[in-house]
Amino acid sequence: MATVSDPSDHPVAGVIIPLVTALDRRGRPDPPAVAPLLAHLAAGGVTTLMLAGTNGEGPLLTAGEVRAYAAEVSPMWRELAGPAARIMVTAAGTGTRETLDRMDRLAGVDLDAVVVLAPSYFRHTERELHAHFRDLARHGRPVVIYNSPGYTGNPITATLVRRLLDEPAVAGLKDSSGDAALFAQFCALAGERPGFQVAQGAERQLADGLRAGAAGVVPGVGMLAPALCAALFRAVLDGDHAAAAALQRDVDRLAALFAVRPGASGIVVIKTALHLLGLCPPHATAPFLPLDDTELATLRAALDQLRDLVRPAVPLAARRPE
Repeated sequence: MATVSDPSDHPVAGVIIPLVTALDRRGRPDPPAVAPLLAHLAAGGVTTLMLAGTNGEGPLLTAGEVRAYAAEVSPMWRELAGPAARIMVTAAGTGTRETLDRMDRLAGVDLDAVVVLAPSYFRHTERELHAHFRDLARHGRPVVIYNSPGYTGNPITATLVRRLLDEPAVAGLKDSSGDAALFAQFCALAGERPGFQVAQGAERQLADGLRAGAAGVVPGVGMLAPALCAALFRAVLDGDHAAAAALQRDVDRLAALFAVRPGASGIVVIKTALHLLGLCPPHATAPFLPLDDTELATLRAALDQLRDLVRPAVPLAARRPE
């Protein structure tokens, strides 16, 4: 069993929150509107944010919108979370050129790393994926590779990651494949090069991923219950695996909320849940649609059953999505 890394020394160590992008009614990023959620996360013991990822609707936002949002949220977060605060932003381009352009647009923003994905739409060879990530790693910032084959269609292999260990700027990997055997290989690779670490992005495998050697976890439901996810991380760090297993079951209960509307539309579910808790506006980028009345009633009932895990900022019945 591998040793979990201390959360103070690496961008992908500890509990990393894949932050939503707060939007106004017209679908424009609204950084001040995320302030209640940031305060909630800081109070729950979180130190690291990842912006513009899947939960952040990054691929649906322009490079300019991502930059403007990050430029405002970064100082807000550093003030709240103090010296331990870390922040990463995802540069989600269809190919290498667009990704590099998105990285260029982040110049001057106070970040600890940029998160980069495989190209999407076309299927690429491993040689092409290696060239893609090599070019991104030589851009000038630390990069964290995000393996999300369900969205990109281009899975990242252990062989590819081993080759990329030769790039000093490749700081780590976030894996959302859900493939436990592959994840174990990624964690083994982390032992081959100092400074390279791995984070588990599959919410139902947080405890197992940490026991396999992950340095961190990236739970979307951590926005609802940050203290729960921080406690799970700490339990594994302390070697209390019975407690970690119990906390993982609570995370699984929260993750079941996504069944209200499965798939990528889980973004709408998490944003609506956050809104019902008084933490963030519910609006999502087109073509996402708001929950209908049946879905909203189901979500309200589910949240009511989860009161032991989430602490509403306002009574659930007092607010409806705008």
